Amino acid sequence: MEGQGKKVLVVGELVQNDLEQEYIYYADNYSIEAAERLRIGFNSEILKILPNPYIFPECRFLPTKTQIYRNIVWGNYLIIYKIKRDSVEVLSLFHSKQKPSRIKMAKRRK
Repeated sequence: MEGQGKKVLVVGELVQNDLEQEYIYYADNYSIEAAERLRIGFNSEILKILPNPYIFPECRFLPTKTQIYRNIVWGNYLIIYKIKRDSVEVLSLFHSKQKPSRIKMAKRRK
């Protein structure tokens, strides 16, 4: 596959904002411990990408010929990422109860 060399994992500011919003929701509605488990779980999941970014399925909401948009199904969330030549960019943390049309906005995120 193209670009199978060593890649760098990039977690953009927008996905960090997504995680922060979810963290605040969990802290306000459940507990700080639940919010911390969310943050730790997210970090654990994204670390699974780097050994082989192509192991996770193509994001069916963002199909491309090169299948560069992939997602991890994590509980009620989709973690959407883009495979680039030298990096893997985590684009979005998307709760499954949101409108699927909002996923397409992940394509425009930087």
